[in-house]
Amino acid sequence: MKVALIYPPTCDPTSPYLSVPMLTAYLRSHAIEVLPIDANVEVYDRLLRRTVLGKMADRIANRLGRLERKGSLSHTDQLLYTRLWEVLPNLERIPEGVEDAVAVLRDRSGVRFFDPYQYERAIQTVQAALAIISAAYSPLMMDFSVYRTPFSLLTPEQIEADSQPDKNPFHDYFAGELADLLSLHGPDVIGISLAFPGQLQPGYALAYTLRQALPAAHITVGGPAISQLLLRLAPEKIPELLGPFHSAVLYEGEEILLALVHMLADGQSPPRLLYGKRDTNLSQLPPPDFEGLPLDKYLSPELVLPYDPTRGCYWGKCAFCHYGLSPRGTAVYRQRPIDRIVAHLTQIEDHWGVRTVYFSQDAFAPRTARKLSQKLRAAGTSLRWASDMRPEPGLTPECCQDLKDGGALSMALGVETAAPRLQRLMQTAIKNLSVAGIAVEAMCFTDFPTETYAEAIATVYFLGEFQHQISLFMCGQFGLCHGSRVAHFPEDYGIQKIWCLQGDELKTGLFYEEHFPSKSDFEREKLDQEIDRLSAGWWLHDYPWAGALSTAHTLLWYARYGPDVFRRFADTPRRIARPQKTSFHSPRFDIDRMKRVAGRHEAQIWQTLIYDHKTVSPERYDLCSSAYPAELPKKNRIKPTRPRPPDKKPRP
Repeated sequence: MKVALIYPPTCDPTSPYLSVPMLTAYLRSHAIEVLPIDANVEVYDRLLRRTVLGKMADRIANRLGRLERKGSLSHTDQLLYTRLWEVLPNLERIPEGVEDAVAVLRDRSGVRFFDPYQYERAIQTVQAALAIISAAYSPLMMDFSVYRTPFSLLTPEQIEADSQPDKNPFHDYFAGELADLLSLHGPDVIGISLAFPGQLQPGYALAYTLRQALPAAHITVGGPAISQLLLRLAPEKIPELLGPFHSAVLYEGEEILLALVHMLADGQSPPRLLYGKRDTNLSQLPPPDFEGLPLDKYLSPELVLPYDPTRGCYWGKCAFCHYGLSPRGTAVYRQRPIDRIVAHLTQIEDHWGVRTVYFSQDAFAPRTARKLSQKLRAAGTSLRWASDMRPEPGLTPECCQDLKDGGALSMALGVETAAPRLQRLMQTAIKNLSVAGIAVEAMCFTDFPTETYAEAIATVYFLGEFQHQISLFMCGQFGLCHGSRVAHFPEDYGIQKIWCLQGDELKTGLFYEEHFPSKSDFEREKLDQEIDRLSAGWWLHDYPWAGALSTAHTLLWYARYGPDVFRRFADTPRRIARPQKTSFHSPRFDIDRMKRVAGRHEAQIWQTLIYDHKTVSPERYDLCSSAYPAELPKKNRIKPTRPRPPDKKPRP
């Protein structure tokens, strides 16, 4: 039996993700032939080229030309028109510069990669290229973590519609290079790993394409994103939702994927849903196997590889949390034997020549991390590593020094909120890690139900107080998720109502209403301003770039410049390359007015759909948008006249 394992877009293209290497290693250890494919990095390697972006520019110009010839623009036309004009100034500059930007990110010497000005210019160029691709397929919004349209993932029918070639920027790669590669190898089983929500729609589109290209192959799907989606649906909905997939694997996939291969080899018909373990014995698993992945194509000057010393969360009490391969909360905590971890890491260092690894896990217990650090130092390894932790009492000065001596580069702490009862514990952890020379990254969020403005601003002030000991921070907004304790016991958290929208058959959106609003609109705006003001003290970037928490690039910049690098480079200009003026003729419609008015109308439409109708569908949206007037060309619009002021006599 031959198995192909595919990691689809859209995700971080700077380093491999762990799922395919772990499954590859397990199947190969049982004599199964595996073809691993990181379609995420492959497709971006293809898209971030001058010729491809030139075709995207032609597509944008054609779409814009059709709009320009219209006598008036509907609400959706206005949204499209303004979006296309936004990227128009970049249509010549970005395609010409994108390949050099990619070269900076892959610069093996590190000279250009570690120059903050060249790095800034490179990531701006790549981000602008993604904006061009998104606009070419508008209303698609796409970057390295998000892939969505206004109605994506609402129904199985919408998923199939969004998979059509004219709506899918990845189609040429899926149906061409990737399908040809698979046809050449002839796999009996194709496994698609969907770890993140941004992979769901591309994963479905890939499966639809491969069903046509390789009709004899059994296509299965697994991973946290698809598992969480399937677990919250009624059983009768699941066959329709599986659509192009022959089967789906829930929970941890190593053993059940092997069982699926054996079933097919024996001529059996496997069930549509296969349930893996939720407590796989990690001591029996081999280290991840990266052989066969395109390691030279990742957008990074050197490899940063992932490894999982543990699975699950040893704490498991956070009310807001649900992720990973678990129906609720987090998975059961397990860890590999320390000596086995050291042997695996030594093997990874020697075989792949890496200097930096990221421990991809829910939370690293300080006691375990300290033992591992001591063993790594005794083994003489030069590996550098990073992971996530809770601010535990175990993070003593002695423990933190052992972590540093054992290769720790950075630690992302789940600060969450700086409530007074937690501040002393967090202060101690931050201080001890920082003094040891370990970069401290603070993970926070606001707007947990019942959180007041005073409590939220205390978190911001806490970060400001310890600014010189915190290497990076993020402060997101609370989002309610299905498997969290808050969702199951809303009354305990001041929530009076939770709902999904009618028409959202996959329940991708979860909305709630508090008994008493905890913040006014003015307080929310003021809180955002304070976070923006605080952010100016660091050189911050969006995922997956340097200046975002726990990314491969961030770890490399720590290793090069030290834990304070993103404070020292806080003044690096954010806008180095200015767009050139477009050669396209001046717009027939008033862009500034449309951007302002259509944006306000769009917000009103979704406010109505979510909070008034509690229903969403393309038909309902069209009904709401039709209530707004069409936009006429500038020359046809009647401008309001102002009375002429009386003539004034000149002053003496």
